[in-house]
Amino acid sequence: MQRRKFVVGVGSLAASGAAAMGTGAFTSVTASRNVDVAVANDSAAYLGLSSTGGANEEYVTDDGSSGTLSIDLDAGQSVAGGGDGVNPNALTEIDHLFQITNQGTQSVDVSLSKSGDNTDLIGFYAVDSSSVSDPYSNGTQLGSDSVTLDAGESVVVSLQIDTRGSGLGDSAEIISGVTISATA
Repeated sequence: MQRRKFVVGVGSLAASGAAAMGTGAFTSVTASRNVDVAVANDSAAYLGLSSTGGANEEYVTDDGSSGTLSIDLDAGQSVAGGGDGVNPNALTEIDHLFQITNQGTQSVDVSLSKSGDNTDLIGFYAVDSSSVSDPYSNGTQLGSDSVTLDAGESVVVSLQIDTRGSGLGDSAEIISGVTISATA
C-alpha cells in the first residue's frame, strides 16, 4: 500500500508541476533576422533582360543610370537608317529583339503585361533560339501565354506591331510600358 501512495504522490507532483510550468505553447513570436537583397541592373538580375546583340540591337538600349532595358521605336531613338517609328496601316515585325534569361536557381513562369492606349496592336513572341526563322508562327505570345524557364535557360523575344485598320496617324503612341514577371 505504501508503494501505491508513493506512485500516486509522484503522479500528483508531476501533474501539478506541468500545470505550474505551462505546456510550452505560444501565441506569437517576433524575431529579427538580417536579409540582404541587392538591386541589380536588368542584365544581371535573377530575371536577366538583355539585347540579343543581333541586327536589331539598335532598338534596345540600357538607360545608362539604373541598368533598365528600353525598347525605343520613336522619333527620339536615333538608328543608323534614321527611322522615326512604325508605319501607319502596316504590319511591322522586329525579329530577335531582346533576351530573357532565368539567372535564378529554380524554374519560373515568365509572363508579360502591357500598358498604354493601344496595347492590342502589339505582340511579344518568345522562342528558344534566335535561329528560329518565324518567331510569330513558332513562338509563344507573351501576354496571352507564359513560358517556363528552368535555371539557366533563355528565350529570345521578337516584336510585332500591327497598325492595319487601327486609324492611328503620325505621333500616336502605341504602348507606354511593358512589365515582365517571373513566378516560381
